[in-house]
Amino acid sequence: MKRRILGVKYIVLSVFVVLFPAMVHADWVWTAQTGSGSRDWRSIASSSDGTKLVAVVNGGYIYTSTDSGVTWTEHTSLGSQNWAAVTSCAQGVDLVAAVDGGYVYTSHNSGVSWTEQTSLGSKNWKSVAISSNMEIVAAVAYGANIYTSTNIGENWTEQTNSGVRNWQSIATSANGTKLVAVVNGGYIYTSTGSGATWTEHTSVGSKSWTAVTSCSQGIDLVAVVNVGSIFTSHNSGASWTEQTGTGSKAWDGVTISYWMETVAATVYGGYIYTSSDIGSTWTAQTSAGARNWQSITTSTNGKKLAAAVYGGYIYTGYYPSTVTYNIPYLHTNTNNVVYCVASNLSSENMTVSFEVKSADNHTPSTGKQTFANYLNSQTTRLFTFQEKTASIYNPLGGTESLSLSADIANSGAYGGALSFVSKASYSSGTQASCSKVVISCLQGYSNPRRPVTGYVCMDTVSTAIGH
Repeated sequence: MKRRILGVKYIVLSVFVVLFPAMVHADWVWTAQTGSGSRDWRSIASSSDGTKLVAVVNGGYIYTSTDSGVTWTEHTSLGSQNWAAVTSCAQGVDLVAAVDGGYVYTSHNSGVSWTEQTSLGSKNWKSVAISSNMEIVAAVAYGANIYTSTNIGENWTEQTNSGVRNWQSIATSANGTKLVAVVNGGYIYTSTGSGATWTEHTSVGSKSWTAVTSCSQGIDLVAVVNVGSIFTSHNSGASWTEQTGTGSKAWDGVTISYWMETVAATVYGGYIYTSSDIGSTWTAQTSAGARNWQSITTSTNGKKLAAAVYGGYIYTGYYPSTVTYNIPYLHTNTNNVVYCVASNLSSENMTVSFEVKSADNHTPSTGKQTFANYLNSQTTRLFTFQEKTASIYNPLGGTESLSLSADIANSGAYGGALSFVSKASYSSGTQASCSKVVISCLQGYSNPRRPVTGYVCMDTVSTAIGH
C-alpha cells in the first residue's frame, strides 16, 4: 500500500510492508580457549547451562572449567592416563570418566575428587553417558557387555543381554529409560528398559560407527560413521535415514540439545557441522577451522557448544542473537546522505557490521565489514551513509568509518544490510530482536529530512518488521 503526503516543499513516499514472520540464520561465533592448552583432547561434556565443562586427555589428565571454558583446572590425582570418555550431569556436579585400558571413575563434587570403580574391571572403555535425572549411568567398552548403574556409578550391573561386542558409543534419554549404542564394525542397538534388553537394528548395515546421541525423549537419534555418513532416526531407532548432503567424512563426535534445537557433529581433519532441523540439513562451521575435532557437547538450549581438538585447543561456540536491517536504497550523491539512529533496548551488547548487498553499476564482493565500536545495551548511536562511506558516531570516541568504495565503484545507488550481533550467548534479561534493537533512518541535509522507507528487519527471534 502506498500513501502520498503533500508537504510544502517535498513529496514524501511511505511504503508499508506486510510480511510473514521470518528468521535470520546467524553464524555461530567460535573462540579458541587457549587457557585449556594445546593437548590430545579426547572427550568433552557440559552442564545444562554450558557453564561447567569437563574434558579428558589421551595420555594426560582430567580438566574442568566453571566459566564456559575460559579457564581450566588440571586434576592430577589420578595420574596421567589414556582417558577415552567423560560425561556430566545437568548440574555439572556428578561426573563419570573412563580410561581406554583402565577403569571407570566417578566424581560427585565437580571433579575435585574421584573414586575408582574397580568392580567393573580394567577394560578398553570407549563411552559413558548419564541421564539428566541421574537415574542411569551407562558405559561401553571394546569386547565387553554394556554396563549400567542406578546410583550415579557407585554400583554397576553387567547387561549380558547386550552381547559382547566392540561397543563404541552410548547415549541415553533424559530419564534413562531409552538407551542407544553403536558398535564399531557392527550395528545400532536400542533399549527401552534402561539397558536390560536390547534390539538390534540391521537395516542400515554393519558400519564403523563412531558416535551416537539422543534427544531428551529418546525419540530423535543421530549416529555418525567414520568415513561415512550421518544417520538420523525420528522413531527411537526403528528406522534410519542416511543424510548424504554432507558427503562421506571421518565423523567422530555428535551431540543434540535437549529439545533438538541444535545438532552438531565433528569431523576429524575437517569442520564442525551444525543442524537446526534435527539432522536433515547441515552447515559447515568454517569459521572454527578445519581441525582434528574429536568430541563435541551442547548446552540444554542448544545455544552453546564446546568442541575438543586432538592436538589442539578446546573451542567454544555460541549462537548469537542477530538483528539485521536490510536497507534497499542508499546513494552516493552528496546531497542524499542517510542518517540512521539505532537504539538498543535489549540486555545484550551487540557488535555492528555493514555489508553492501547490491549496487546499480557493480557487483559487491567484500562481504561484511565490522565496526570496532559496539551498540551496547541501553545505548543509542548515529550511523551515517555518506557517498561511499558508512560511519558510526560514538560521543566518547568520535567517528569511525568504513570504506564501501570497493563494493560500490561507479554506482549511484546501492543497498545493504546493517547487522547487530550479540557478543555473548543470551542467558537472561531482554533478548535482542527487531522490537528491541530499533532504527529510524532519514535522508538529506535539508530540513525536514525525508524518512527512508522500505527497509526490513529480521532477527533470530523469528519476527520480521517492514518500515
